[in-house]
Amino acid sequence: MRRWILVTLPLLSVAALAQADRPSKPVPALRKAPKIDGQLKDLNCGFPLKPTSGPEDAWSARVGYRGDALYLGVTVTDDLVTNGDIVDVTIFFPGAGTTAEGNEWRFAVDGLRPQMNANGWPTDAMDLTRSTVVKTGSGLAVEAQIPARALPRFPAKEPMVFELCVTYEDRDQPAQSPVLSSNCKDGTMTTDALRLPDEFRKGLKLKPFDEVIGIEGRKKGWVGYAVLHYPVWAASDEPMTANVLRSLVAENAYDAKKAGINLPDAMSLPGGSTVLSVLSGKNPYEVEGKCEGDRELRFALYLVKGRTAERVLEWPASSCALGRAVSFDLSEDGELTVGYTLGSTATFVWSNDHFERTEVGSR
Repeated sequence: MRRWILVTLPLLSVAALAQADRPSKPVPALRKAPKIDGQLKDLNCGFPLKPTSGPEDAWSARVGYRGDALYLGVTVTDDLVTNGDIVDVTIFFPGAGTTAEGNEWRFAVDGLRPQMNANGWPTDAMDLTRSTVVKTGSGLAVEAQIPARALPRFPAKEPMVFELCVTYEDRDQPAQSPVLSSNCKDGTMTTDALRLPDEFRKGLKLKPFDEVIGIEGRKKGWVGYAVLHYPVWAASDEPMTANVLRSLVAENAYDAKKAGINLPDAMSLPGGSTVLSVLSGKNPYEVEGKCEGDRELRFALYLVKGRTAERVLEWPASSCALGRAVSFDLSEDGELTVGYTLGSTATFVWSNDHFERTEVGSR
């Protein structure tokens, strides 16, 4: 058991209690998967949603699940549908951790509109979602299949309680402020929240280790997060390599050679197990001859177990105080020594399932 689990347990308990206090209604299982053709009859047995603010007849919706996907149908009533009219859908799991965020989908008469993440890149959620928008005689019909991998970070163990917000922005004239109708206020449903059953999560066949409290999907795998924002676990659809791991756990993975850091892609532990490396952060030596004190690169090592990887060490790789890590020496008995350009070293020993810092040989 890793030492820092003792620190996170109280926070996990608070999150679990807060989630348990939120009343929720179960999302029903659908008898068969809808066709995603804009014909919403195959969602008739889904859980009903309607506006609780704004025009009460502006829209109605139903949500259900089948297999590993959530299905949503929204019927908009509007006698004048314009390109500026928007059906905005957000999903958020409050029990997925303190840094968990929701995902947003925006639908209009021209279909699902691309959404960007904080770095300005299209999100995996948009690429993984299947949807159809149909203009009807009385408005719009929106139908979407949102697979588990397109969902925002969800709890690894706690009940899968989530907020599902639907907001219709009715804008008859481009210069007009839209008339809004929604079932949420400040991102929270004004009625009971919704809940996916444990069978939904079990069907994904994911087995993260104990420190993982939140899981996010990727196009080709999954990432597990600890109580803070950093990833500690990954699962891949393909054999786990350093490049595959980096694509899963670090959007901002940094090229070690470019940073002047001699970090190996892979190292072997006693017994033959492999650890893979990930370098991320901001390079303090981006400008030659200058070091920016508010920047730092950190390396993480992940223990490979088949097509999964668990984080076993995270430590500075480049900073103004240490310089650059230019040597990584892993001995046959599991002692890892990291040497820096400004003269210091850090030493770690392999202890069953993680590296521990030791003062022996460190300075």
